[in-house]
Formats: sequence, C-alpha cells, structure tokens
Amino acid sequence: MVLLTYAVQRWTTGTDPLPFHVVNVALHSGTTVLFAAWLLSLGMPRRASIAAAALFAVVPIHVEAVTGIVGRAELLVAILVFLSALLFRRATVELRLRPWPYAGALAAFFVALFAKENAVVLPGVVALGELLSRDTEEPLRARLRRKALPMAGLLLPLAAFAAVRLFALGGLVSKKAAFFELDNPLAPLPHLLRAANGLWLLLRYAAKTFVPVGLSADHSAHALDVIASLADPRAAAGLAGVLGLVAASLAAARKRPLVALGLAFFLGTFLPTSNVLFPIGTIYGDRLAYLPSAGLLAAAAGLAGALPALSGGFRAALLGVVLVTYAGATVARNEVFRDDERLFDDMIAKVPRSARARYNVAYVAWGRGDEVVARASLEKAVALFPRYYDAWALLGLVARREARWGDARASYRRALEIKPDYELGWLGLAKTEESSGRTAEGERACVEGLRRLPQSAPLLGQRARLLHALGRFEEAVPVWREALAVEGGNVGSQIGLARTLAAFGREAESLSEARRALSLHPGSLEARLFLAERLEARGDVAPAAAELGHAVRLARRDPRPARLLLELGAREAGSRGAVSAALPGIEKSFGNPARNLGLRAAVEAYRAADRP
Repeated sequence: MVLLTYAVQRWTTGTDPLPFHVVNVALHSGTTVLFAAWLLSLGMPRRASIAAAALFAVVPIHVEAVTGIVGRAELLVAILVFLSALLFRRATVELRLRPWPYAGALAAFFVALFAKENAVVLPGVVALGELLSRDTEEPLRARLRRKALPMAGLLLPLAAFAAVRLFALGGLVSKKAAFFELDNPLAPLPHLLRAANGLWLLLRYAAKTFVPVGLSADHSAHALDVIASLADPRAAAGLAGVLGLVAASLAAARKRPLVALGLAFFLGTFLPTSNVLFPIGTIYGDRLAYLPSAGLLAAAAGLAGALPALSGGFRAALLGVVLVTYAGATVARNEVFRDDERLFDDMIAKVPRSARARYNVAYVAWGRGDEVVARASLEKAVALFPRYYDAWALLGLVARREARWGDARASYRRALEIKPDYELGWLGLAKTEESSGRTAEGERACVEGLRRLPQSAPLLGQRARLLHALGRFEEAVPVWREALAVEGGNVGSQIGLARTLAAFGREAESLSEARRALSLHPGSLEARLFLAERLEARGDVAPAAAELGHAVRLARRDPRPARLLLELGAREAGSRGAVSAALPGIEKSFGNPARNLGLRAAVEAYRAADRP
C-alpha cells in the first residue's frame, strides 16, 4: 500500500518532493483528528483528549515519520488503526450491529496490514478501548459479551493477511529474510538479552517523546550502547520501568481511565517493533514511536487533568507553553531533513561512532565527485564496523574511479570475504578487472559470482559484455539471452545482444532485436541510436536519418543524437532532408551558434557539405 501511494503520486505529480510532503502532512493531520475522535468516542475527558491530540500534532519525535517520506508507512498504519477503531465503536454502539461502519472497520484494518505489519495491534487497541471506555452505563461484562462476535470478526483481515504472506513468502516470515547486525545489533543476541535491550529502549522512546534532546535519524551499530550482559544495571532498570508502567496502568484503570488507556496503548502498540518478542530490521528509530507515542501523550494529558492543585486556566497556559515549545523544536528539527548533506552531517554530530552515518556522507560525496571526502569517510566507517561490506564495496568504487586498481580489487575482495554472495561485490570486481585491462580476469570474476548467484541479471549482463570484448561472440549470445530471461526484457541487455549479433555477422537478427527493444521501450535513446548505426552500416541512409531525427526529438537536451544526425548529413546527401527538418529544433535547444563546441563544429560541417 505504501508503494502504491508513491506510484500514484509519481504518475500524477512526478518526482517533485512537495506533493509527497503535502500527503504526509495530510495523513498526520488526519491521524491527529482521528486520535482525538477515538478518545472522545470512548467517553474520555474532552479537554484532556483534545490536549493529547494537540501534543501528538507537534511533538518533535514525529518529524522522522512525517517529514521523512519513508515514514509514510507509520502514518498509514496510525491513521487506519484509529479509523478502524473509531468505526468499530460506531458499528457497535447500539445493540444491533451497524453493517456499514463495521465493514469500514474491517476494510481499514485490512489496508493497514498491507501498509506495515505492526498494524496487527488493531484488535488489541479495540479490546483496550472497550475495557476502559466510559461512554455507556452498560455493565462491562454484558458489553464485552455483546461485542465478542464483532471483535472476533477482526481476525478475518488478519487471516487474509497471513494467507497472502504464506502464498507470497512461503511462510509468515520470508525464508530469505536476514538481519544485518549494522542495522540491528540486537538480532544475533540470545533472546533474553535482546528482550532486556528492547525493554530498556522502550524507556528511551518514552524519554525522547517528552524530552526530544539528541534526536537522530541514525541508530545503527555503535550509535547506541547495547546491553551485553543481564548483569548490566540497565537490564534490571528496563524491566522495572516497564513493569512500573504496567502497574501504573492497572492502578489507574478505575479512577483515571485515560492514564490507564495511554500507558497500555504505548506498551501494546510498541510490542511488535520493540525487539522484545522477535528481532526486527532496526534496533531503534524515532519513526517507530509514531503510533505508540499517542498513548504516552494521552497518559500525560490524563495526569495533568488529575492534578487538583492546578486551575483550569493554569492548565491551559501550561499546555500552551508546552505546545509552543514542542512546535518550535519540531520546526528546528525539520530543517535537518532539508537535504541529504544536512541530514547526514546531523547524524555524525549526534552519533559520531555511527558507521552508517559515515557511509551516507561518503555516498553523497562520491556522487558529487569528491573522492577525498568519500574515501576518508569510508575508511572511518570500516574502522568503526569492519564487517560493513557495502562500505568496502564503495571504497572499491572510489578506488576504481581513481584508477587505483590494486586498492579497488582488495576492497571488493574484502567485501566478498564478509558476504560471499554479495552481488555488487562480484560486479564491482569484474568491472575493476575490465577497467584495468584484465578482461579475462573480469569474466572469471563473473563466472565465480554466478556460481553463487546464478539468477543475477547484472552479473549475466557484465559477463556477456566481457565475452563480447574478448571476441567470444558465440558464447556471449546465450548469456545475453539468459540475462534477458531473468530481467524480463531489459533494454540494455537487448541492445547488448543486438551488438553481439551484429559483430557475429547476424545482421538481420541484430536489427530484429533492436526493433524489439524499441517496441518494448519506445523512449529508449540507446535503442534508436543503435538502430540508426546499423541501418547506416547496411546503406539505408534515409531510415537511419529518420531514427536519429526521432532520437533528437526524444532527447532535446542531449547533444549526442543531434551531433550524430548532423555528421550523417555531412556524409550522406540522402539524409539531408531529415537533417534540415531537425536543424531549427537543434538550434532552439542548443543555441545558434550552438553552445556545445562539438555540436557547433558538426553544424558548420553540415552546412558546408549542404552548400550548392
């Protein structure tokens, strides 16, 4: 569901970030309103319920979920959980079940499950609300008996979700799932030790919700100190703290239901992502607190409302100060997410021991061509976390760009020692050998990688290219075809096959593959350029010029097709009609005279050849 929302937005608004942020903020606003509505539907105190929702709207710990586009999964789960719980209340408020609200509750729950798995908490949320609701005089036992069947019906979306996972993954958890200790160093720990860490981190989430100091978007290995022994005082503190919250919730159930509801909601909704019952993909993340924090804020509002010494006016003033303070901190926290460099620099400032943050800084630096910063950051990353195979591979890529072939090989080999089935490691090693002039060694690296990853389309394509470079065309053709079968018609592999067929002397088949690529990918510039090249080679000048004319219109800012068309016009009189038709558009795009010097020379050569 999350990917579908991204796809719909890309189809409708393109890749402009603003609409994505607008949708996230709209989801957050909707969640805030539904949270308040659900509390009120349970008969909770009106002022405290609205105060809890107001706090939920502005607490800084939510920035990662709302401002970070990837946090949309948390937003969708939260808004759909509150919507489903509210609809369930409306469906069961009367003695007779109201079918449409109930169907809506089931549908919202079903969609939430396919947004993120932590939506499984919905039946517990509904049950908690029924146990603590104060909107009716109906005895609790009678109410639970009356609502037992509708509550059991909430298991239907869960059953459907489980069936889909069993069909798609072969089990409730993918057999291919693996946890990288960089992201979650708790994953390899014994169960009790992992649970102790999870309980301690629950207290950290609670503290950061109310005192948002030192918030960071990275909590990978070494960013947090892990409890390494049950004798660590933090293990006992975590257990005592969580048991204290449970005890406080039970104690408040009769007289302070909002406090009891909030504490139980926090603990219950955090359970699937706490690493207590089972490991998840990350040790800690502010975004994971999005839904559970609603419970903490409800409990805080309930406690404030229970203090008799505070007048109503003083409570309102205190709430105003807290809201303004949190809102200001949230605005400041948002600035960190303005661009990648700012975000990654903030990670290093907050958690200087984070290998992940160092890698992120290196990746951005490499992207802008700053190899010095990239190399320095990667060396720090692998020093902090020597098993960081992605960092070793990027070190290899940096070395390859600098033509330090020995260092590049060593880095890729180190990555492959850590993870022998690492696709990017084998691919990078093969490309390093190719770039250093050791084409045969590159092909052997591909063969070695394919022995471990026989369905790797990148490795198949790279091997085919190397076989072509070695002049082993007959061997390259079936490898290209295998790559195409794995990829399902990738245009790069299709043109690669066409080039090999042409080099092998099978011109008709080569043209057929190029035309097939173009029919499947009409917007492929490479396919049109290759087709034009082969048509000219066989003497079909006018069709070649027509293909280049299409390419010029397809890539108006790319000087390459324009230059090729002009050069063809200078060589072949039969193509000049197409060139004359395209020339005004070329001059409009690149200027007259052209700002690109190579293109300017091509225009002058064409005009000289075209003079009577």
